Amino acid sequence: MGGRLSSEESVWAIICLYHQFKCIFTGIKTMSAIRQEGLAMPVDQELINIIINEAGNPPPHKAKITAVSLLFKDQCYSTEKGGYHPVEIRLISRNDEWYFDYITDFSYMGVVYPELEKEIDISWSQQYVFLAYVGDLPVNAGRELFELWQSNFIQYHAMNVYTITVLWGS
Repeated sequence: MGGRLSSEESVWAIICLYHQFKCIFTGIKTMSAIRQEGLAMPVDQELINIIINEAGNPPPHKAKITAVSLLFKDQCYSTEKGGYHPVEIRLISRNDEWYFDYITDFSYMGVVYPELEKEIDISWSQQYVFLAYVGDLPVNAGRELFELWQSNFIQYHAMNVYTITVLWGS
């Protein structure tokens, strides 16, 4: 009551201070926001939260971290059974801030020898939205496609359909 912490609160306070010190000492910047540059898509805060939570903190490193890729895969996805498309989300770091680079949704395409190919590709750095069999989309159509894709992806993630791999790059 009188300003003293319980033993449990003290332990958590020490853990938090240790984590902050470790991040400062090793130069690790935790990801707290993701910015857009090049394209302006209607990115939902829930998508940003998924990315930040799944990425976690960078591992200890000697070189400066410049990118992170998150790979979302449905282990059961196949040409025969279908399933949830694999998705790759890449962020780049500039001036200690994180930016969207691209989001790519892959699917099997082809009849005789199907291969995983880009079905939807949203590139902030290259400033385009691409849809297979259509090509580059006008800005408004690209935003509408992104909103639909984003809504579905958030739901699929909530259903725990993905196995997630995080790759940090320098």
